[in-house]
Amino acid sequence: MSSRIFTALFLISIILTILYLQIAWLFTSLIFFICILACYEWIKNKFNKTFFGFLLIFNFGFWSVFWILFKKPYLDDDFVYLVYGSIIFNTALFDTFAFFVGSKFGETYIVKKISPNKTLEGLIGGLLASLFFGVIVFHNAQLPYVFAIYFVLGGFFAFMGDLLISYFKRQSGVKDTGTILPGHGGILDRIDSHLLATPSLLLIIIAIYSL
Repeated sequence: MSSRIFTALFLISIILTILYLQIAWLFTSLIFFICILACYEWIKNKFNKTFFGFLLIFNFGFWSVFWILFKKPYLDDDFVYLVYGSIIFNTALFDTFAFFVGSKFGETYIVKKISPNKTLEGLIGGLLASLFFGVIVFHNAQLPYVFAIYFVLGGFFAFMGDLLISYFKRQSGVKDTGTILPGHGGILDRIDSHLLATPSLLLIIIAIYSL
């Protein structure tokens, strides 16, 4: 547990530093490096549907970089990086609360054959954390609280991404996709929740500002 927490704090500090510095090439390099490692793990673990896996990873990387590099002229850098950081933080928050609530109170298994640790109680705990985060964000932005559903959707997509990678791991008979991250496993183990949540929430924002 201690190695898991230490690794999580280390990764969060790196991401927050890069987002704070707002150096586009450094951010792009990090996303590229993550995607390359994720593709390598997909092949190494002999997951089925390699093209689908690469497309899933590429989709995450493409929209992340697109949001940072090809933003609308009227969106300043502070807003762009803040939105991305909020999405990443919300997904991590959902993961954390889903894990701890599920570990403590989880009794109702959702899809035990695919992911034996996923419980309804954990899912609800994670979604409530996302809802609370959304309320805080939109309160500070002086927008209606109903927009907090945006981050709840992010939590749901995070759950689906996690479940999707769990499905492929179950098919290949592996517990973790790698060992590069102590306490977490591989890169895919760490970004599984982000693979659907990040591009989905970014596309919603892009659609809104394209109207």
